[in-house]
Amino acid sequence: MKSLILTILYLAKDTLHRWCARISSPVARMLVVFFLTLAALAGMGSYAISAKIITDRIIQSGADTVMVSAQSSAEAPTHFPTEEEIEQLFGAESVSVLALSSAMGEDGRSIPIYSFEFRRAGQFLPLLNPNGVPTILINAEQQKLRPGPRTITINNEKYNAVAVKIPKEHLLNRLIRHQALIISPENLPPDTDIFHGAPILLLRLPQVTSAADTQQVESYFQTYLKLDGKTPNIMSAANIFSQLEEALSKQLQCRIAFCLGISIIVGILLTALAGIEYRQNEYIYTLMKSFGIRPILLVAAFIIENLLLVMGSAAAALYVFMRSQQFIVTQLLKLGNYSISLPEIMTEIHIIGTTLLACVILSAIPVFVAAHRDIGRVLK
Repeated sequence: MKSLILTILYLAKDTLHRWCARISSPVARMLVVFFLTLAALAGMGSYAISAKIITDRIIQSGADTVMVSAQSSAEAPTHFPTEEEIEQLFGAESVSVLALSSAMGEDGRSIPIYSFEFRRAGQFLPLLNPNGVPTILINAEQQKLRPGPRTITINNEKYNAVAVKIPKEHLLNRLIRHQALIISPENLPPDTDIFHGAPILLLRLPQVTSAADTQQVESYFQTYLKLDGKTPNIMSAANIFSQLEEALSKQLQCRIAFCLGISIIVGILLTALAGIEYRQNEYIYTLMKSFGIRPILLVAAFIIENLLLVMGSAAAALYVFMRSQQFIVTQLLKLGNYSISLPEIMTEIHIIGTTLLACVILSAIPVFVAAHRDIGRVLK
């Protein structure tokens, strides 16, 4: 054990001595790995940011919303789960309306009419006029449509109505793109057949990052409505996310190929330098083998040396990239005011780290071969 410790200390001291005597050798390895890793992080980080930008824009356009509808009749009315049940199942916000006929606005344009179930009245009461006057809800993003009193026509009968803006974060903005008339069940016009309306359920999922998040909801309501004898009509962004995931999987292959190219460059450099340095000290190492030192210790010393230099340089490149990513992303890559965190590029870090580790191990092969040469052939 004592001889092993002394051997390890000697190899460590020998490594430091070689670094000091030929400072260009470790510096060259560190700089090559540093700049190649930084370039890889910048390039691969742009892929991650692009995917993040696309995902955010898809979600902003309503990809976190699932719309479920089915036909209803007096003999077989359609009832969706309650707000509390949906929240327990999916942790999702939900709103349910009943699509009826349409009304005619003052400008001659058609305005869809929606009502709701009594059990969901609490969701709509804050939006309705307290005097029972029909309420026209206007999408929060609409600039041309103004709130205020209106006159509408339903079944050739004129009614007074009041138009109001939907709160910006309200889920109804995902259903009502322009404007819609909301009437409580007790205030519906005569002869309105609510049983032939089309019930619509909107769900806003708390977190959507993949097709699986929405496919779970789709699968549940497919089964739920089929068991009720209904034909479900479900709209979600599952197909869009599936296509995005397919594109990202192809990007992953490109990133792996990119890292392999970097590892080849680093591997050639490390292999050449390791072989040169071993041959320069081969006589001393062979004497150590003749005294009983195992060749595996000599190989391990070179692996640890390269591992420290390579991984240290890669860690420094990662630190510099995270600190300067705002400049790289906005000024060099022109991807807008976006930034990424370590968990978001952990896949890229794993790819780069794995290829560099493989590079370090493979670069030790010439040293391994040289260390196992016959002692007599070296000392003759």
